[in-house]
Amino acid sequence: MNTIIEKLCLYYKEFSQESLAGLGEIYHHETVFEDPIGKKIEGLNHLKRHFSQMMSNVTYCRFEIMEVVSDDSQGFISWTMKFAHPKLNNHQEIMVLGVSQVKFSDRITYQRDYFDLGSMFYEHVPILKKVISMLKKRLAA
Repeated sequence: MNTIIEKLCLYYKEFSQESLAGLGEIYHHETVFEDPIGKKIEGLNHLKRHFSQMMSNVTYCRFEIMEVVSDDSQGFISWTMKFAHPKLNNHQEIMVLGVSQVKFSDRITYQRDYFDLGSMFYEHVPILKKVISMLKKRLAA
């Protein structure tokens, strides 16, 4: 496994506001980050701000790395994210499966995360949870 991929995997094991200071050791200053939550994030400083806003009310966030496939310039990392947020799921742990595509040289230059936004947020907001549950039952029938 590539060294920068190893650093990335270790970094996300305990993701927190405090760990944001170490982003520069992993991500290139001109990095590009995309995920289902928001727009394309360009640059290390914007990425730090984006992560800081996302983590502002999260009680904890951990990633369990399931599998890594990589070569000398890119990789795919499958993971399970476990987090708790006081306004979601009665502050109980939420698990989200996802995959990150990364491109790198000495640091990560590009990352795109793929995951089900519904399983992360929408299904844990009480009124939306009922609607999504009804839709899933209809689609399964």
